[in-house]
Amino acid sequence: MNIQENKEFERLSRRVFLKRLGGAVLVISVAGLAWRMIDQGVFSTGKGPAYEAWNSSKDNLESGPLALVNDAILASNPHNTQPWLFKVTDSFIEIYADESRNLGAFDPMRREMFIGLGCAIENMMLSANAHGYNPKLIYKPSITEPDCIARIDLTPGAKKDSPLYQEIPHRHTHRGKYDTDRQISKSILADIKNLIADEKKVKISWITSTEEKKKVGDSIVEATEAIIADEEMSAETNKWFKENWKDIQEQRDGITLDAQGSSFLIRMLGKILPPMSHERNDQFWLSSTESVHTATAATYGIVSIRDSSDKEQLARAGRAWQRIHLYGTKLGLGMQPLNQVHEMADRELVLGTSEHFGTELKNIVGDASWKGIFTFRCGYPLKETHPSPRRAIRDVIL
Repeated sequence: MNIQENKEFERLSRRVFLKRLGGAVLVISVAGLAWRMIDQGVFSTGKGPAYEAWNSSKDNLESGPLALVNDAILASNPHNTQPWLFKVTDSFIEIYADESRNLGAFDPMRREMFIGLGCAIENMMLSANAHGYNPKLIYKPSITEPDCIARIDLTPGAKKDSPLYQEIPHRHTHRGKYDTDRQISKSILADIKNLIADEKKVKISWITSTEEKKKVGDSIVEATEAIIADEEMSAETNKWFKENWKDIQEQRDGITLDAQGSSFLIRMLGKILPPMSHERNDQFWLSSTESVHTATAATYGIVSIRDSSDKEQLARAGRAWQRIHLYGTKLGLGMQPLNQVHEMADRELVLGTSEHFGTELKNIVGDASWKGIFTFRCGYPLKETHPSPRRAIRDVIL
C-alpha cells in the first residue's frame, strides 16, 4: 500500500469509527432515556404499592372494621397530607388528627385538616352501611383527647349499599381543563344543595354568573401570588409536591405530576426532566391557576359554616364536601379545591396584618352570619385524571 492509499484507508477508518461511535452514543442515550422513563414511572401511572388502596377489585380486600379504614384513606384531604389516624376495635373506630401532617403556615387554624377528617368520616359512614353495620357517629367524644374528632360505634345491621359508596374508588381531584362550552344545569346544582341539607350549620353557595366567576377567579389568582411571595407558605406547599417516583412509592403522599390532569406527553416530560426548583414549581402553580383552574371553571362552590373555629362544624363541612365530590364523580363532573383566598385570610389573622383577603372572602360569601371555609371549582373535564398515592392501612392505625 502506497502513502496515498494509506492516507485514504486512515480517513475511511476514522469515518467508520466515528459512525460507529455515533451509533453507540445514540444507543446508550436511548437506553439511558428508556431507563429514566422506567425509573420515574412514566409507564406506571397509578401502579405500585402507593396506589394499592384504590384497587377495589383486589383479592385481599379488608373485611370488618378495617374495610371502613380502607375506604376512609381514599377521602379527599388537603394537599394529600392524609392527616388522619384511626383507633380500631370490633365495636368502634375513633378518628384522630395527625398533627405531624399539618400544613403549618398554610393551615395555621387547622381548618383544612379538620375538613379533611370530615371527608374520611363521610367515607367511613358510607362504608359502614355497605358492610353491614349500623353506624352511630359521635363528634368530639373525649375531652381528654383533643385530637380525637369523632368515634363511630358499630353494631351489626343489614347491608345498605349506595351509589355514593360505589364512587369512592373513582373519586379523584381533577386539576385539568374543564369544558368551557358546557355548563352545569341548575337542577344538578339544586340536587347538590339538597344532598347536604342534613348537615347542621353547613351550607353551599354557587357562583355561576360570568361576572361573579371573574371576581372569584381574580381573587384566587391574587391569593396564589401572595402565597408564592410568602417564603414560609411557599416552602410548606413545595414540601408536599412529589416528583421522584421512588419517593412517591415509599412516602405515599403529596401532590404528584400524574394528578395534574395533564396529557401523557406533559407528564412524561415532567418525569424524565430534572426536578424543578421551588421557584419554578411556584410559577407552574400560578400559571395553572390562572390559565386552567380559574379560566375553565364552569362554576365555583363556597362551603360555609357558622363558626370557623368549631372542629365539629369543620368536620361536618368535610362530610358535605366529600358527599358533593362523590355525587359529582357519579355525574362525570370534575372538581378541585381552590382554597387560596381562605389560606391567605388565615395567614393575615396569624400575622396580624390588614385583612385584605379576609375582606375579599366576606364579600364573596355575602352574609356576615356565615363563614366561608372552603372553595372549589367544578365542570366537565376534557381529559381523565389519575389517583394520588395513599398510605397503607398499617401506617394510619394507632
